[in-house]
Amino acid sequence: MVLAKPPHMPPDILLRHRAFWRREHTERPLVGVYLGGYLQQDIYRVAQEGELLHPAQLVPERFFDLFLQRCQAVQEFDQDLVSPLEPLNSVPWLEAMLGCPIRVQAESIWAEPLLGEDDAIECFEPGWDAGWVDAAVAFVRALTDVFSPAYPIAGPFLRGPADVIAAMIGATRLCYELVDHPGEIHRLGRISAEAWTKVSDEILACIPRWEGGYVLGARWVYAPQPCSYSSEDITAIISPETYQRFFLPHNQVIAGHFPFGFVHRHSVSCHHLAALLDLPPGWAVEVTMDPLGPGVADVLPKFREIQEAGRPLIVFGLNDEAEVSRLVSGLSPRGLCVIVQADTKEQASALLALARGDPKKMGRSRSRAAIL
Repeated sequence: MVLAKPPHMPPDILLRHRAFWRREHTERPLVGVYLGGYLQQDIYRVAQEGELLHPAQLVPERFFDLFLQRCQAVQEFDQDLVSPLEPLNSVPWLEAMLGCPIRVQAESIWAEPLLGEDDAIECFEPGWDAGWVDAAVAFVRALTDVFSPAYPIAGPFLRGPADVIAAMIGATRLCYELVDHPGEIHRLGRISAEAWTKVSDEILACIPRWEGGYVLGARWVYAPQPCSYSSEDITAIISPETYQRFFLPHNQVIAGHFPFGFVHRHSVSCHHLAALLDLPPGWAVEVTMDPLGPGVADVLPKFREIQEAGRPLIVFGLNDEAEVSRLVSGLSPRGLCVIVQADTKEQASALLALARGDPKKMGRSRSRAAIL
């Protein structure tokens, strides 16, 4: 394995990242690019379709070359982000730690439920598989031993309470139990949040600083202090009132554990983005634009509400030039990070120019909203 020139964050880019968190005045947003599709087939190096995955299979060295290729590909572009080296983010790590069987399926990895259809939720207690915890810690330590301090290291993707509960008891069962046994959902939410913070503490202790700070996994924003992120995709089918009652309190516990971070949502979940404004102020809201979901024009009012409330905003996944232009011209660059998705290098360069607000590319002046 040959290490190419390691990433570096020049002082002016470091200042731009710090300004993002503080929402300071800036002439353009932070910009970055994700090259390639969302589905990653890394796991097929160690497992076959349909198999149950076991922690002993996740040998870090089997994936080092792939991680380096992705990290170094980002450096080829005129953009602001640095891809850290992190354990496979397609693995449902926290669900596995809580006892869910993990199956390789459909170019992804799924956590299978622990609770049977006829099992009473009042008697349900999640397990604790220390083997999965050890595997996550060992993965981070291996990355650190080989690549630090030249490359930034990030921890594994740990999903939030709503997604973890849906994995443990099933998404359909979750919808029923929110009505039939609300106290049990609160109990499982506490267990999930406590597991998240416990594992995060152990992993963070293994991650060294890079350029004086840390780099977030998945969205690659630099933060001057420890940081992490969480996700709850199942909230797309949950009402704002239900989210605030059952899951926001546990998300506040998680977010209160780190000075900086982001909470991930999809554009189909914009109906309860306002509740995320009750998270600690150091946490950003990240929204992934779904290809078949609402477009930029539909979600701009929600994004403006987030910005007007003083919250940093990360928008990920746009790969249409008109949509990128619409987004950048419709928002303030203060506290804004735009990460486009491209299939080719040529497309990546064009989309990045639009995300930077290049007037030659945009073909029109910025709107008044963009300079508020």
